[in-house]
Amino acid sequence: MKTKRMSKMATEAGKCLRKAVRKELQRKALLGQYVIINRNGKACRVPAKEALKMAKQH
Repeated sequence: MKTKRMSKMATEAGKCLRKAVRKELQRKALLGQYVIINRNGKACRVPAKEALKMAKQH
């Protein structure tokens, strides 16, 4: 019984995190700022607009 609750809780937490990240990317894109993302195991600085486009694809 607890496993199902935790699974649902984890799913909701994931949704909440995705929403928060998307909101922050949108804010940074409007300001013309950069974000640091992980590409192939390396940290890369990219424009927030580009990161937002990549997030929309997933």
